[in-house]
Formats: sequence, C-alpha cells, structure tokens
Amino acid sequence: MTDTTKTAIVTGGSGGIGQGISKRLAREGYQVVVHYASNEAAAATVVGEIEAAGGRAVAMKADVANEAEIAELFSRTQERYGDIDLVVVNAGVGERYSIAECDIDEFDWTVAVNFRGAFLTLREAARTVVDNGRIIAISSQLARRPMAGIGVYSATKAAVDALVVALSKEIGSRGITVNSVQPGSTSPGMFDKNDEELKEKFRQMSPFKRLGTPEDCAGVVAFLAGEDGRWITGQCIKADGGATN
Repeated sequence: MTDTTKTAIVTGGSGGIGQGISKRLAREGYQVVVHYASNEAAAATVVGEIEAAGGRAVAMKADVANEAEIAELFSRTQERYGDIDLVVVNAGVGERYSIAECDIDEFDWTVAVNFRGAFLTLREAARTVVDNGRIIAISSQLARRPMAGIGVYSATKAAVDALVVALSKEIGSRGITVNSVQPGSTSPGMFDKNDEELKEKFRQMSPFKRLGTPEDCAGVVAFLAGEDGRWITGQCIKADGGATN
C-alpha cells in the first residue's frame, strides 16, 4: 500500500465494475469516495473491504441525475478529504428493450442516469478536479458497435464518449487528462442479467474465451489515472478482450 495522498470519486462505485475500480484505486493509494444511488449495504461492503486491506474510503449517496445532489457529492468530498484528484464517471443503467417497444419512461430513465448523470458529473469534475488530475468515464464497446435490443443504452454511451473528447480539449491546458474506457461483456456486472446462452456467445467472441472482470477494467483505469497515463487524453479506449476486433 502506497501513501494515501490523493482522492478519487467513483460514481456507481458499489457494484459490478465500480467496486472493482474502487478497490483497485484504494490499492493504488487513493482515498476513495464510493458513490451509490440506493444500495447502501453494497457500498458499505466495498468500504469495509477497502479498510480491511489498509485503505481509506467512505460511502456517499447521490442521485447522479440531480444537479444539486451531484454538487453536494463533490463539496462533501472536498470537506472530508480536500482536493479531488480523480473522478471516475461509472454510474449507469442498462436494460434491454427494442427501439420500437421502448416506453418513453424507460427512455427518459436511461438518458437521465447514463447521459444527464454523466454530464453533471463531468461538469462538476471539470470545475473541481485539481490541475494535472484525471477524469475517466466508463463507457461501453456498444457505443461503437450497437446491437439489437440495446440501442438506447448504446446511444447514451456514445454521447458520453463525445463529451469526453470535447472536455479533454476544453481543460487540457490545466494538465487534466479526460478519457473513457469501453468495456465489453463483464461479470459480475449488468451483463449478468443475460441468459447463459448469450454469455457463452460473448465468451467465445474473445480470443481469451472468457468474459471480462471488473478487475480487467480497473487495471485500465489505474493506468490512465497514473503517471504513465499523462500523455493520453481525449481517447475512448476499448477494453473488451479483443471480442470486437
């Protein structure tokens, strides 16, 4: 464990990919704010695991689609830990439904969490992250290769990638890197909602013949967050085990 001198916020940090990122960043020496929307118990478990390993973390609740709550999440982090060095924009939802059958309420909910929530978090990060800090969004390889039945989700992730590229150009003069990571099928995570037949199909798509893990994605995040990632910005990095090459 390195000295804990930096602070990271991980939205959606209590489940799936988010918990993997939270724990990896804690091992890298970050004080981690494990954000959650509703599952307080899951967030507490992640915090407990980080603390048991010698790290520092705290769980904080916020609705990412609520402007005031996102601002409060950042201000509470600053009150507790001081400067914010890294923000990982990970909170998201991903239900399967065709475009023709998508209910407008389902559409609005997906857009509110995945796009509005990401925008509000990116905007607050741009305002508060220290110079030479890092901002990383968790997107999806579906942003590049949309599939039937998940078009709305794919569109929201493509929109987030566009924000990432634009923001990298807006705040690059401050030495802040802004990138996105595009995981493929990952377990545990939202992909677990699918049946075993589809899971096996995606296993076979990768040369490694397996699904991704939260740790796979967390490794890419850790690289981008570290000193060796200082020259990479405005990139949408596919991390799907070669499944869509």
